[in-house]
Amino acid sequence: ENPGTTVAAADKLPENSAPNAFRSAIIPAGRLLPGILGLRGIAALAVVLFHLVHLASISAPGPFTFIAADFGKGVHLFFVLSAFSLMHSTEHTMSRPRWADEYFVKRFFRIAPLYYCLMAGMILWPAVKSGAWSVDFQALLLNLTFTFGFAPWKGIVWAGWSVGVEMLFYAIFPVLLMTVRTRIGTMVLLAISILVAYAARAALDIHYEHTASLYRYNWASFSFAANLCFFAMGMYAFRVAHTIDINSAAIRWYIPAAAVALIAVLLLTDVGRPLKLLWKADLIVWGLAFAALSVWQSTWPSRWSANRVFEYIGERSYSIYLLHPVVIVLLKSPIQSAYAMLTPHLGAYAFFACAGLTLLPLLILSEVTYRLVELPSIRLGQRINAGKRQPMSDVASRATE
Repeated sequence: ENPGTTVAAADKLPENSAPNAFRSAIIPAGRLLPGILGLRGIAALAVVLFHLVHLASISAPGPFTFIAADFGKGVHLFFVLSAFSLMHSTEHTMSRPRWADEYFVKRFFRIAPLYYCLMAGMILWPAVKSGAWSVDFQALLLNLTFTFGFAPWKGIVWAGWSVGVEMLFYAIFPVLLMTVRTRIGTMVLLAISILVAYAARAALDIHYEHTASLYRYNWASFSFAANLCFFAMGMYAFRVAHTIDINSAAIRWYIPAAAVALIAVLLLTDVGRPLKLLWKADLIVWGLAFAALSVWQSTWPSRWSANRVFEYIGERSYSIYLLHPVVIVLLKSPIQSAYAMLTPHLGAYAFFACAGLTLLPLLILSEVTYRLVELPSIRLGQRINAGKRQPMSDVASRATE
């Protein structure tokens, strides 16, 4: 292995890969990983369907009971994809003098503005309705600094716990990138992170059993330590895709087969149930399946993932993720009415009609926040970074005169 090599997986796509019709507004065409972006869209839709069952209290059809049981793991797929994408977008910039500064500016303006907008709404709307301030200073501080992944969940934004986990990983990622430079080193990091995650889940789960009356949520699921391994899986998936021959049997057949087999077994059988009882150890297997899926779709993207629909949703997945609980809760009564009206005609498959009725306003609102908040924020971060690079280029120019 050559740790200094920065040829990303996308640069090694085989010649027979079909050209991608999707054009991203934020990712340069030469850096776009269609399969990875499509998987982000699939993960976002999975989480929406999961919460449609649990927040709107409507049931999926019998053959699709895995929606209620397992589609919430789309969040863990997000974690794996996030680490993979960060490796892809950041490692090749490490030769720049201020690459770490640029990285932090880019991450902050990608995540914080939309989160702060949702947080403001979550704080101000109840305060206006009730005439009383209901958020304590500790929760406000933890959310403003994105450090609530370190404490029993003090999230304000619904489903925003994952943002707290992601931002903590973003904070340590440059250190990992500088110190863990090889595939073997990343494998060691992965092994350690799995042990840490499992130990954290075990300890926090036992803690929750004794403090359930104090906390609404089980901290074993939402803490940073309990989810660290998924980011390590994404980093290792990138190293595999980066170093292995993409025309090898492993990439073309074995890894895709492993991903499909693991996900199918976990979705359609009860194999994962004994593992789940062991402090959710089944999540480790899910994470490994997601890592294999990432290797596969980054090197040989498939039409079921790398298509314009899922890539469009994937680019807006952050807005979709943060907005979907609000949309489902606000539309709960109409959704339940539609479900009751359609059930005599469609049976339990009325669930999918209700999913369509939910997705329509959700996608419209997500397009609005994507264009009015996400894109301007991302471009502001880009301008700040460009402004930082300009003085350095001026100094270099004067030095060569």
